[in-house]
Amino acid sequence: MRDAGSTRALGPQVWNRRVAHLPSSGTLIVSTDLQGNRADYERLKAIYAAEARAGNDPILAFCGDLVHGPSPDLLRPGAWPPHLGTPYHDESAELLRDFERFTREARTFSLLGNHEHAHIGGPPVPKFYPDEAAVLDAALGADVPRMHSFLREFPLIAVAPCGVALVHGSPSAHEPDLAAYERLRYEGFADVDLFRMFAAGTLGALLWSRHSTEAQAQGLLASLGLDGGVVIHGHDVVDAGVEVADRHTVCLSTSFGLFDGRKTYARIDLSGRYRTTADLRAGVELLPLYPQAARAA
Repeated sequence: MRDAGSTRALGPQVWNRRVAHLPSSGTLIVSTDLQGNRADYERLKAIYAAEARAGNDPILAFCGDLVHGPSPDLLRPGAWPPHLGTPYHDESAELLRDFERFTREARTFSLLGNHEHAHIGGPPVPKFYPDEAAVLDAALGADVPRMHSFLREFPLIAVAPCGVALVHGSPSAHEPDLAAYERLRYEGFADVDLFRMFAAGTLGALLWSRHSTEAQAQGLLASLGLDGGVVIHGHDVVDAGVEVADRHTVCLSTSFGLFDGRKTYARIDLSGRYRTTADLRAGVELLPLYPQAARAA
């Protein structure tokens, strides 16, 4: 077992492995797809701090795609497209550096997303630039080796005894058991056609798929040792902030592509039990990132 994650607050049960194992108590704060939005990142840190002050033993989880935001030209007057939601300046380099520090003092982690994967073995991602990873690496400068090592510590999946599993993309594939997940490697995908990554084994599917069946979600849950449960993922943009796909799958949108009033995060009671998506309730487990903006929307 890889052990470099021991320097992080959550330790080797979470870091530097493919499946992060979360505890059976505390409060799990789940967010998705920041893509360089520093204001939303700081808002989630503030939520974490408030939960900590209240004695709720929080864990702050990001479901990948922390990085790669809009190009500066989109912030010119009249240039911002409405489908990107509330305008923001991409601060991916600053966010990633801060997060690396934050993981050493706070109970927080991120899953690998397809945008992080582009730095450590995945194909180039052309969203706002022909090669998003090259642009961020240039901004990171001398920190590139350290940040790439940090990204290699990100787990692919997180699982909690309460019945919740976290992935980046939709749960359209799975390995047979926990040991098989730990054998997956992040390297070796740089030359895979971008539009075929969703079919590039379990790793490609969990990073790139936008659709899955209920049976596939159940298969993933069973492979993680859960008898029923809920898979929460991001990757796709859901305008309403949350979309229940079936009894076991929820797509969550916390940041990228949404206006502030629609941005949604999940608050999970790790000592509870979540058997189906009906157990995730609006106003209880599914909460607005910006309550005041949500009320005004």
